Amino acid sequence: MKWVTEGLLPLLKRSTSGGRIVNTTSLRSELKRMPNEKLREELGDADAWDEKRMEAMLEEFLQALKHGRLEDEGWPTMLPAYSMSKMVVNLYTWILARRHPEMRINCVHPGFVKTDINWNTGVILPEEGARGAVKLALLPTGYYYHQTQLGVAW
Repeated sequence: MKWVTEGLLPLLKRSTSGGRIVNTTSLRSELKRMPNEKLREELGDADAWDEKRMEAMLEEFLQALKHGRLEDEGWPTMLPAYSMSKMVVNLYTWILARRHPEMRINCVHPGFVKTDINWNTGVILPEEGARGAVKLALLPTGYYYHQTQLGVAW
């Protein structure tokens, strides 16, 4: 996601109406789900993060995952890779929004949408799940939304 975004940024910045980015996240991304209290507090100060620090955190997570130390080090153990990837989507969205205040950059949790990835066990139709992303393409920048409602991810 980061590489694609960075590749498209030069085109998005040329938009006369202001470029827009809407990233898709999940409930699994919420900080209250991070067992490591110290890291949860650090992530709570999103302004203190940059891409280098974010990538270092991911490397620590990957090492813990490879060596079976997730629980010992306080990383999420339920869907760990998915949970961390969505947490980083939120963080990266915030970093981008700070770096590009002239753009509208947000992330949205669309709800539990019926898709192939969850074997169509979701409770919301794709059309309903898309409402939040469309709304965010038109709103101010740097926020986390649960469907169409402003949420608290940080």
